[in-house]
Amino acid sequence: MRDRDGILTTGRRGLRFRGRLARALAPRSWALSLITAAALGLLVAVATTSLPYLVSSPTTDPHFGALNHCLTGALQGPRLGWAVAPDASRAATFGARAVALCRKEGPATVFAAPGAAAITFDGDGRLWVATGEHLLRQEADQLLPVGDFAPVALAGHAAGVIALDAEGQLLSISPQGEVLGQARLPAVGALTVGPGGAVAAVVVSGGVVAYEARTLTPLRAEAPCQVEVLWWLDTPERVLLACGPGQGQALTLDLRTGERAEAPHRFRTPARRLSGLALYVQGCDGLPCTAPRP
Repeated sequence: MRDRDGILTTGRRGLRFRGRLARALAPRSWALSLITAAALGLLVAVATTSLPYLVSSPTTDPHFGALNHCLTGALQGPRLGWAVAPDASRAATFGARAVALCRKEGPATVFAAPGAAAITFDGDGRLWVATGEHLLRQEADQLLPVGDFAPVALAGHAAGVIALDAEGQLLSISPQGEVLGQARLPAVGALTVGPGGAVAAVVVSGGVVAYEARTLTPLRAEAPCQVEVLWWLDTPERVLLACGPGQGQALTLDLRTGERAEAPHRFRTPARRLSGLALYVQGCDGLPCTAPRP
């Protein structure tokens, strides 16, 4: 009986000890589980977001890293858009009240520009800025108004800039403020200028309208499909078009002759081609980043 009592007593003590141990460990186990889950969540987050971002970080970009490092230091706060000079020697970004301009050499220049809505460079690398009330152009270290035209989109060309307002009016304007040409669209669209700054195109209402960039002389209005995105190819008048959902189609189009051909349908990153270099650029948090060829 003594042995059995001893065994029972020892068993009861062991059970009480294990119960106390379990109660003591329960919060620790719960905390450990929570920490483990958080660590796993962080690992997943890093694997799915941070690492790709670090790989393609604007400040480590092979073509624009130094310019972007300069721009991020010059303009604090949200960045709303960017532009790159035709030869990639200069870049700019803008926020709600200012525009920052960086060169490959030298310090940044920051211009006051309340209400900035769009920026671009012309063929000579001159910066242009559209605000809610004015079109501005760079002259040395200041922005000077060029009339009272208030565009919502800009695209530089070899002899100046094309400006598009909210009513669909297009103006081609020289650095001296001379109106070189004008046209009207049925609605606001995506305005771009191709290699050499010679031909302009607007994707609007599912089609493409093309002009001589300097004079805005009409070249062609085409709707070969429900056009969603346009990329300029290396020939000044040729573009690649991505057609809308459900059509499973991509086309190349000559904006002068209308000649078209089917292109492989695959995912392509929306990007701009610089007019002076065979280099494609996409936006990265309000900064320019190198993009793959379409």
